Amino acid sequence: MILSICDSASVLKVMRIIIILIKAIRIAVPIILIVTVILDYLKAVTDGDLSAPTKGVVRKLIAAVLVFLVPTFVRITIKLVDTSNEYYKCIENATSEGINNAQVSEAKQYILNAKNTLRRGNLQIAQRAVAKLDSADKQSLSAELSKVEKEVEQAEKERKAAADATASLRDSQRNSSSNNSSNNNSNNNNNNNNSSSGNPSGPSGVTANGKYTKTQIIDMTEDQVRAMSNSEFIDFIASAAQLVYREYGGVLPSVTVAQACLESGYGDHFESTSHNVFGLHGYPSEKPLVSFLRKFDNFYEGTYYHYAYFEAYSNVYGDFLAACANKNAMQAASYLSRYAGGSSTYASNIQSLITQYDLTKYDN
Repeated sequence: MILSICDSASVLKVMRIIIILIKAIRIAVPIILIVTVILDYLKAVTDGDLSAPTKGVVRKLIAAVLVFLVPTFVRITIKLVDTSNEYYKCIENATSEGINNAQVSEAKQYILNAKNTLRRGNLQIAQRAVAKLDSADKQSLSAELSKVEKEVEQAEKERKAAADATASLRDSQRNSSSNNSSNNNSNNNNNNNNSSSGNPSGPSGVTANGKYTKTQIIDMTEDQVRAMSNSEFIDFIASAAQLVYREYGGVLPSVTVAQACLESGYGDHFESTSHNVFGLHGYPSEKPLVSFLRKFDNFYEGTYYHYAYFEAYSNVYGDFLAACANKNAMQAASYLSRYAGGSSTYASNIQSLITQYDLTKYDN
C-alpha cells in the first residue's frame, strides 16, 4: 500500500535526493540553454551574421521553459490522478522534517513490536532504529527501550526456567519408567501433585496465583488455547487484558474478556495462525489478513490491538471509553453495538457474560 511506503524513512530519503536532483536540473538546464543562446549571439556578432543564431533561439527558449515547468506538470498530474493525495503527500513528506518524523514513527513501532513479543531480535531492531535518531524524541525513546530491555531479560529468564523444568520433568519420567510398578505409581502421584500446584514451569504455564505472566501469554500456542476449558480461557485472556489495562488504560479487562469469549467461543473458533480472538478484521491495516481476520504474532499482541482499536476510533467510541474510565463495565458494554456492525444483541450478550462470570473482578 502506497501509504506505508510514504511512511518509510528510507523511501523518503531516496525521494528527497530525487527531488533535489530534479530541482537542480530544473534550474541548471534552462540556464545552460540561455547561456548557449547568448554565446551563439556573441559568436554571430563576432562573425557579423546575426541571422544564423535566430533559427535555434525559439526552440531553446521553449525547451528551457518546459524543463523549468516539468515538476509543476508532474505535481498537477499526480493531484489529478491520485484523488486520495497519498502520492502527493509522499512528495510533500520528503523533507528533513518529514524524514525525521518517519524515523521516529518507525522507532516507536519497533519498540512496540519488542514490547509485544519480548524477543531479543526485535529489541535489537528497535535499538538500532532509536540509535539513528538525532531528534528530541531520542532520549524519551531510549528510556522506554531500557524498560523493554528489562522485560526481555526477564522473559529470557522465564523461558530458560521453563525449558529447564521441562527437561527435568522428562528426565524424571525416563527414570521413573525403569522402576518397578509400585515405584511408578508413587512417582506418578507425585507428578500429579506437582502439576496441579500451579507451578509456572508445569505444563499449564500458570503462576501460583492462577494468573499468566506476559511471557507465558506470548508463548502460548493456539492449540493450547483451544484445549482450554471456558474458565481456563477466561483466566488466560483476563491476564492479558489486565496487563494491557495497567499499562495503557482504555478498555476495562471485564469487557475485553467478554468480547474474547463471545467472538471466539471461549478460544475455540478463530482463524488458525491469527491469534485473533477479538474478531478484528479492518484494524490495524499494517497487519496481514488470515482469511478475514488480522494476524497477530501472539495473544498478547492481539489483546493490545483490541485496546488500540478503540483508541484509534475514539471519536466513534467516546462514550464507551468514558464509561470504561469510570469503571462502569455494564454501561460501557451498552455502547458496543457498533463493534458488531450494529447488531441489536451484541451489547446485551456482552453484559450477560460479564454478569455470568463476574468479570468485573478483573477490573480491580
